[in-house]
Amino acid sequence: MRSLVAALTLMLSLCAQGQGGIVTVGAFLAECDRDREPCLAFVLGVIEGARHQTRERLQAQPYTFVLHGEPVCLPARWSSEEITTRVLDVLQKEPATHRFSAVSGVLYALSTHSECQQT
Repeated sequence: MRSLVAALTLMLSLCAQGQGGIVTVGAFLAECDRDREPCLAFVLGVIEGARHQTRERLQAQPYTFVLHGEPVCLPARWSSEEITTRVLDVLQKEPATHRFSAVSGVLYALSTHSECQQT
């Protein structure tokens, strides 16, 4: 776990230096091509950060958060690798997203796979 955190920190600092403090989707995808582990940690970190804001209200469904007022629910059966693969697939197919922040891109990509159930 410690090596994963160190790798993620390194990835973010390198990307931030070249982008004026913002890690873009393009830089994120390039880093993911070089090393998958920090990429996976970044995606899961974005999910946890988004979940933190709605944890109490949406606790019944794992991998659930709110984006622009709408719930985003990812299947609990997905592994962290599958989630990351799906995020990368969406972002690679949409080059218009490559100039935006990686956090925004990850949230957008996750929202395209939402399977929320009314609770």
